[in-house]
Amino acid sequence: MSDVTMQRAQRLATLLSGAIKGISFYPAGHPAVKQPIQEMSAGFQEILRDRPEVRLGLHDGVFFFDEHLFVTPPPAVQELADRFGEKEIEGVDIERGVEPADMEKFAGLLARKGLGGKALERALGEEGIRHVRLTVPEPQEEELRNDTTELETLETYSQALEAIRDVIKDIEKGRIPSSGKILTVVKNMVTLTIQDPSTLLGLAMIKDYDNYTFNHCVNVGVLSMALGASLGQTREEIEEVGMAGFLHDVGKTRVDKNIINKPGKLSAEEFEQMKKHSEIGAQIVGEMDGIGTTVVEAVLGHHIHFDRQGYPEWAKDKSFNVMSAVIAIADCYDAITTLRVYQRPMSPKAAVDQLRRLSGTILDADLVTSFVEMMGKYPVGTLVRLDTNEIAVVFRPNPANSECPVVKIIFDAHGELLDNPQVARLVDDQGVCLGRIVAVVDPVLKNIEVGKYLS
Repeated sequence: MSDVTMQRAQRLATLLSGAIKGISFYPAGHPAVKQPIQEMSAGFQEILRDRPEVRLGLHDGVFFFDEHLFVTPPPAVQELADRFGEKEIEGVDIERGVEPADMEKFAGLLARKGLGGKALERALGEEGIRHVRLTVPEPQEEELRNDTTELETLETYSQALEAIRDVIKDIEKGRIPSSGKILTVVKNMVTLTIQDPSTLLGLAMIKDYDNYTFNHCVNVGVLSMALGASLGQTREEIEEVGMAGFLHDVGKTRVDKNIINKPGKLSAEEFEQMKKHSEIGAQIVGEMDGIGTTVVEAVLGHHIHFDRQGYPEWAKDKSFNVMSAVIAIADCYDAITTLRVYQRPMSPKAAVDQLRRLSGTILDADLVTSFVEMMGKYPVGTLVRLDTNEIAVVFRPNPANSECPVVKIIFDAHGELLDNPQVARLVDDQGVCLGRIVAVVDPVLKNIEVGKYLS
């Protein structure tokens, strides 16, 4: 018989779920993070006075805590179960001696995007978390061969999110942001981009509604670097455009959050406040060590339209580098493919069509053409139906044949969701067609989060 009551088990699971969510929204030390961590740590320490460890995890997809199974869990516990499943966690052993700092670091790792399985297990050791142990599945031999680059890419993306988060926290605290971490991340991302620009395109479809600002900044940087590489820019130029993409919206930290998060149309006065973010951002970036003037100018000019409209109005006659125009395209594409309180997201294919409509006025027509060529007829992240009646997510573009990208099949021909989605080529090495896309599918109608299959 368990010495942990069902009520206690549910409370501790709920606190862990709340701590993870709190870390995603608030800085360290905020009551929304501190309170659940302290109560949860005290609860585990009380249990562990009389035993060496307590175990929680998933059994056949059902969350358990000690000997208690949560067959019909409350929402917070279900969120924790879903996160364990997403992170490939089979079990967690909390051992005697666990401290609040251990639990806070552990919750922080669980909140981190793109970190799971063996990578999460390694991260526990790297963070010095000694009294929390994970059980995760061993990777299959094929996964070990194929996933090294994917893992490296995801970890770099996660590091970029952390770097942007640190910059914004510094700004909110009234400090000049540190640029060291973000400079390192950009260099790592450029290396991946130069090796294969399409490697990062899937990451730009990772959407985090609750952390839109961080997520959007990183995605704009990713798309800007990919476009820069496809244009044949030098490594230094790709680094600069990536840095400008990452930092293009930092000025919004000084705009009233009620305006930033307003669900409806902004009033004229509110829009005037919003328009200041470009020049505020340029001022902030200009004070950061190691950031060149071309990056500052790109941040200032990313809302100066191709037809010289836009804002800030006083800067319309300035001569801006091509970097601003690249960021404007990446900014527009990520914004319109992301769910917001005031808009339904466009599919990648519809978004590309929208960029075409904006070319020559808001966006540089030549750069839009280059962006469309890079993305292909069916951009990465497009949900499609094949002539086999299977449904797949476009996984990689195919420069040799834009009609036949690499896809990841997620529904079989009978409409059943696959437990193990299969990557498939639609054309062989000799150019023989192996499959054909017959329609674009709305992921909302299929209740599919596309980014999940690309990350």
